[in-house]
Amino acid sequence: MDEGPRYFTVEEANDLVSDLEIEFGRVAQVRADMVACVEALGGAEVAMAVLQRGEPGPAGHGEDAQRLRALADQLGAAVERINGLGCLVKDLEAGLVDFYSLQDGEPVFLCWQFGEPAVSHWHPVDAGFAARQPIEGVTVRPPAFFN
Repeated sequence: MDEGPRYFTVEEANDLVSDLEIEFGRVAQVRADMVACVEALGGAEVAMAVLQRGEPGPAGHGEDAQRLRALADQLGAAVERINGLGCLVKDLEAGLVDFYSLQDGEPVFLCWQFGEPAVSHWHPVDAGFAARQPIEGVTVRPPAFFN
């Protein structure tokens, strides 16, 4: 039975930021490794044939095709782990995640992007990233140190 989406407070969403940073760090590495595999296979068309149609890849590149499939599985698993927290991956490449929330009794999305220190924006459910607005009363302090 589907219970519907989980609704988050700003504090609950922010409690997940460190987990999201770890996951999106992994995603960035997997994506970089995938780019190398795609190039080794000869380009995007060949890679898509390997992933979507199960083709073996060009002669002599069976290991690259196998590696690409494994990386795609890792990427899918990362998205499942993130979504399993109750939030929604909106753009994997940009690292965008939305959290259902309520504002004045109406559903909205709290919005976080990989690299941001905290969830500090929201947007209407029927709008996207371009409609982001700061959350009133939430101030984000810069980190105490820079890497």
